[in-house]
Amino acid sequence: MSMTPTPTSTEFRQALRAWILGNTAKVETFELTDQTPLLDTQIVNSLQLMELILFLEDTLGRSIDVTGLRPGVFHSIDSIAETFLEAPR
Repeated sequence: MSMTPTPTSTEFRQALRAWILGNTAKVETFELTDQTPLLDTQIVNSLQLMELILFLEDTLGRSIDVTGLRPGVFHSIDSIAETFLEAPR
């Protein structure tokens, strides 16, 4: 992977929100907050998870070890940001 500068939390959340809105018709911009449940409400479905992981890898400029992911990682924009951007690596 190329050396991509790590986005700020705001940039990351905006990019993630744009990806979600661009890949689903199940939510309107005003309905999507950083706490909106993504899987429980089927905004993101299980088939889209791999695409989301690829998007995260491109955005962060690093591989994601899916074997180490814990339940709840993809619950919301907040949980994704906390896991992949704000947590120590």
